[in-house]
Amino acid sequence: MGCSFSGLNALYDAVNGGGDVWINENRFRIVRQLGEGGFAYVFLVKEVPTDSGSATGGGGGLAKKVKDPSHLSDDGTYAMKKVLIQNAEQLELVREEIRVSSLFSHPNLLPLLDHAIISTKPTQEGSRNHEAYLLFPVHLDGTLLDNAKAMKARKEVFSTSDVLYIFRQLCAGLNHMHNLDPPYAHNDVKPGNVLITHIKGKPPLAILMDFGSARPARKQIRSRSEALQLQVLFLHFHLSFFNNCDVRMLIVLDPW
Repeated sequence: MGCSFSGLNALYDAVNGGGDVWINENRFRIVRQLGEGGFAYVFLVKEVPTDSGSATGGGGGLAKKVKDPSHLSDDGTYAMKKVLIQNAEQLELVREEIRVSSLFSHPNLLPLLDHAIISTKPTQEGSRNHEAYLLFPVHLDGTLLDNAKAMKARKEVFSTSDVLYIFRQLCAGLNHMHNLDPPYAHNDVKPGNVLITHIKGKPPLAILMDFGSARPARKQIRSRSEALQLQVLFLHFHLSFFNNCDVRMLIVLDPW
């Protein structure tokens, strides 16, 4: 996990100045910012052709690394998530997000195409922080939340058939996660984490994203206190039957 570009400080300057970014062997040009939240920023980027291949395939660049060619962009544009990492705990969380995101392969789950974690310029105190770069397919029609707000402003609503189709797609993606060995729960299913793509003449495509909160769904309950902690998170579960001597296994999945 890392970046093969030797000039890491130059990479840091390029990203903050809106220039080119290297993610491992592939170069991307920042087009514009798409959004931000917390310590993360999302940019629209375009792959820059290199000597080893073209930006749109031809056996070079990102095309050599991505297993599923359907995830490659025809025009070389992608979404790049930049995460500012300020301590060891945040670094471990990002590494876990990368690991978990790499487990899934389903048309209704956003695939991670590539990633890099680099050290940034030293601070005045001499310590180093990190930055992570995660590359995904881009979906410019926004999230389900964005679409719902825009439709509300126009006094429009999704048709019943579209609502059911979106719901069915989300269930299919979650079912894939829940049937892994071990099963995983997304833990943050909400309209803001559902990407929508409108296709002329077809129902909207729904893709679940953001696996930063995804965790194994099997939870061992060793004490009443652990059961009570889960009860706070999942009030609809009746966990009062656990006692201090019990060792039980609970599978906590996403609500459908």
